[in-house]
Amino acid sequence: MIRISNYQLFCLIVLFEIGSSILFVRGIEAKQDAWIAVLVGTPFGLGLMWIYTELQKKIPQENLSEIITKILGKNLGIPLVLFYGLFFLYCSTKNFHEFGLVLVITFLTKTPIFVILIVFMLTVLYVLFLGIEVLARTSEILFPTVVFFLISVVIMIGISGKIQLGELEPVLANGWQPVLKEAYPGVVVFPFGEAVVFMMYWRYLDAGQPVRRISLLAIGISGLTIAFIVAIDICVLGVNIAAAATISLLEVIKLINIGNIITNLDAFGIVLMFIGGFYKMILFFYGGVQAFATVFKGVDSRWIMILSAIFVLWMSIDFEPSFPFHVWSGLKVALPYIHNVFQTIIPPLLLLIYWLKDKQSIR
Repeated sequence: MIRISNYQLFCLIVLFEIGSSILFVRGIEAKQDAWIAVLVGTPFGLGLMWIYTELQKKIPQENLSEIITKILGKNLGIPLVLFYGLFFLYCSTKNFHEFGLVLVITFLTKTPIFVILIVFMLTVLYVLFLGIEVLARTSEILFPTVVFFLISVVIMIGISGKIQLGELEPVLANGWQPVLKEAYPGVVVFPFGEAVVFMMYWRYLDAGQPVRRISLLAIGISGLTIAFIVAIDICVLGVNIAAAATISLLEVIKLINIGNIITNLDAFGIVLMFIGGFYKMILFFYGGVQAFATVFKGVDSRWIMILSAIFVLWMSIDFEPSFPFHVWSGLKVALPYIHNVFQTIIPPLLLLIYWLKDKQSIR
């Protein structure tokens, strides 16, 4: 039987949440108050996590797909499960393509993107064929690496004298409205709401384990980390450059210069991008595979995995023409109209329906 530990779950959630979130300045439309928008969004993210874990608590040892069919029945539940499977694969596609584009734009400028994506997908399939337990164990190894690199970047950029706290002023110059507008749906949905995919994985913990406590702790730490990195980006680059930068964290790393000796540390950015992109993509991908496997129980899950991989590759190569389109479609279209529905609207409705059905059964 597949089992993952409490610490492995914590590592997976933190790596997933900060994965691509620290590469860009979340809430930047709030200008120098972007870090406040992240802090404001974090409690709402914790609230969403409470809802997710409450659903899991009501129907333990089942994943999201099975929870949906038990609450709604097969006639309504199976179509919704299929939509969730497509949603998870869509999220996987966005992160998958984002990873390839970032590498092409920044480092492998002469390498065709489809070559990078094929190699990346083969790596994903290899890990998943080994099993989710292997993925969980790798998170134990790579989590300290990410923490070390992030702390090192902050310390070295500070020593380089690039941090200007004055860039964060004036605080709340335009009031709370821009901050709240950025906090929801922007920050709440991405990255916190994306944790709904972990409803496909919580059943792998041993019964009786504190799923809620671990998950809330991971979300809280992730929110504080993202807010801190956003503040560092603004302090180093300034609001205008941070907003215009393709990958703000990478631009910060490029400015590290300690005595003209410690410099050109772009490799730190590569490691952070690879680890973050890998975990976010693979967890969404396997979440989608599990959703389809729940519906098509007679089909070998490995075939579902292979077909899903082909689908994600095709979507990544043919339906994302450029990085600006990728960012625009993600933030202006998918986030408010797709992510918001599957992450912040449907789960509370499912919990409400469960409560109503539970009360009727008691009567």
